[in-house]
This record gives sequence, C-alpha cells and structure tokens, in this order.
Amino acid sequence: MFDSYESFQGGVFHASVPEGRAGASIYLTHSEIVAKTQPEGEQTFSIRLSECQLDLGGASGRMLFCRTPDRSLTIFCEEKGFAQALHQDAMGTLSEQLSNLCMTQRRSENQFRFWVMASAVLLVVLCVGGYYGVLAASRAAVHALPISVDEKIGTIAMQSMDLEEPLDEEHPANQLVAGIVDRLKPHAAIREMDFNVVVVESDEVNAFALPGGEIVVYTGLIEQAESAEQIAGVIAHEMSHATLRHGLQSVSQSLGIIAAIQIMIGDVGGLLALGSELAQESILTGYSRGAETEADLEGARMLHAAHIDPKSMAEFFELLKEQQGDIPGVIAWISTHPQHAQRIENIINYEKTLPKVEYHLLDLDLSAAQQALK
Repeated sequence: MFDSYESFQGGVFHASVPEGRAGASIYLTHSEIVAKTQPEGEQTFSIRLSECQLDLGGASGRMLFCRTPDRSLTIFCEEKGFAQALHQDAMGTLSEQLSNLCMTQRRSENQFRFWVMASAVLLVVLCVGGYYGVLAASRAAVHALPISVDEKIGTIAMQSMDLEEPLDEEHPANQLVAGIVDRLKPHAAIREMDFNVVVVESDEVNAFALPGGEIVVYTGLIEQAESAEQIAGVIAHEMSHATLRHGLQSVSQSLGIIAAIQIMIGDVGGLLALGSELAQESILTGYSRGAETEADLEGARMLHAAHIDPKSMAEFFELLKEQQGDIPGVIAWISTHPQHAQRIENIINYEKTLPKVEYHLLDLDLSAAQQALK
C-alpha cells in the first residue's frame, strides 16, 4: 500500500520498457517515488527520495524529471501539484533541489516575458528598420519556440521525402548507427530531444539532419569510414545541427515578412504549414558555413563528453581530403561545408581546450556492418 492517497499521471524512461518510454501512474511515499506503467500494474519502478535528482524541462518547461544518480531510470510528471506533493512527502529531503528549480523556472519565465516585450518593441522597429530588420528579428525569436515545432516540421518533412527504403532495424549497419546514437544522446544539448536516425542504401558519402532530430545516414558513408569513431563524428555533427536548431533557423530564413512577424509574436501556424515544404529545399541545399562550424565544435564537445576522441571527426575529414581533395563536388555531405584543412584545425584546437579525459573505443563492429553492405 502506498503512503500517498493521491496519484499523478506521468511516465517512465527505462531500458526495460518497450521503446524506452511508457506512461505511468505515479505515487509518493515518505521514502520513494513509485511509478506503475500503464496498463495498470504492468511494471513497477521506484526511486529513493534520498537519491533522487531533479530536473525541469520538456516542451512546456514545466515537466519535472526525477532521476536515479546513474540516470538509468527517470520518472516524469507535468501535473499541477506534483512538485508540492513531492516537497511534502519528502519532508525536506528535496527542498534545496526544488527551490533551485523554482528559481530557474522564474528566470525562464522572466526571460520569456522579456522576449514577448522585445517582440512588441521589434514590431515598432518594423516601421523604422523595414523588411530586413524584421527578418533578422524573426531568426532570433526562433530560439524561444518550443522544441515541438522542430519535431513536427522534421517528422512531416521526413515522411514526404523521396528516400529509398531504410535498412531493416536488425541490419548490422543500422545496429551500428543506433549504438552510436545511444552513446551520444545523453550528452546532447537538448536532452529531451528524441533522435530518429535511419540508414538508407546509397553510394553517396552523405548524411543530413532535419529539424527535431530526424537524421538520415547513407550507406556510402559507412563504407568509406575506417572506424566506428569516425562515423560517430559525423553523427555527432548532424545531431548538433538538430540541437542547435539550425534547421528551424534555415526554414525561418526562407519565409516572407508576414510569417516573420507571426514568429515574433508566437504564432507558429504559418511556420508549421510551410515548414515541411521548405525544410527539404533549404536544409538539403546546405547550411551556412557558420552553422557548419558550430556543428563541428558542438559535435566535438558531445564526443568528448561521451569519452570518444573528437579527433576521430577530424580524421574522417582527413580521409576524405586524401581520397577526393579539398571540397570534393562528388561528396554531397562535404560539398557545402568549410574547407577540410580549416575544419581539421578548428576541431584539433578546440579539443585542446577541453578537460583531459580518458577516451575509449566504441564496442561496435564496423567491419560486420561493412561486410553486410557488400
């Protein structure tokens, strides 16, 4: 029997749950947070309050995540009153964490109010600054939009793309990519972003990212790589495009003046209506070189955090440079990117600024994946 007479609706992240996530009924005791997955009673999980680590996030910014110290289990809930009940039942155990989260939320709300006020001011600037000023302001306002906007655009764009059939989930190449994503995902800048990576059979040495974490990797890239770590470098780069929201920025830059004003005042209906059509055209033709450099360095940070040597990314660029020369027109993934030599230098110099850690090779079988593609 649970000490709490009130239950809350939320969910669970855990490796034993199908697809890693399930809805759950949540109960509180004086010593534990207990979650029973739905349908009722299917699985039961618990976290001791004395070990619980709290985070606040989700698309609304009000989702309370309760995690174990090793982050293997997360119980989450967005219901009003859950945090207060947790505070009462924990009898002070979580007071400091809850207080810090409350302060963080207030700062976020203040920032949101600031951006609302700033957007109103920018509407006045429209009369003075004109067309290009508004477009620039809309690009800045993109960062205040919820991640759900990226995800909707990316999902619709992916569904409408004329891609070859993806490899079966059990294919060694798909297993290789999935293993890399699992290793990198905990270190992504937006932890709640769900990455959906598919491997498509093609001779192109190519990979690209759509908004919201939709990523496509071509088998030609896997065949050219000399190590799983090199592929991890490419995937980290593409995941970084998603978390840095380069796709949404690229789409917003393709919109007209009316849509730009809508973005500034928080109306994303036009963006969602046109975004899926523009995502393919604006993103697949290439991000700006500034965005590519940002993705290189953010990808290097993710690799370092996952204890994968960031130089593996630079090694892949060096491999392509030796095979094809600088800026090869036949390699789609590289054609719009900065020069190989400059990218290699940037990554190596950035890696020197990071704290010293011990790097580990990925326990993934690249040779099996490459053999299966022949």
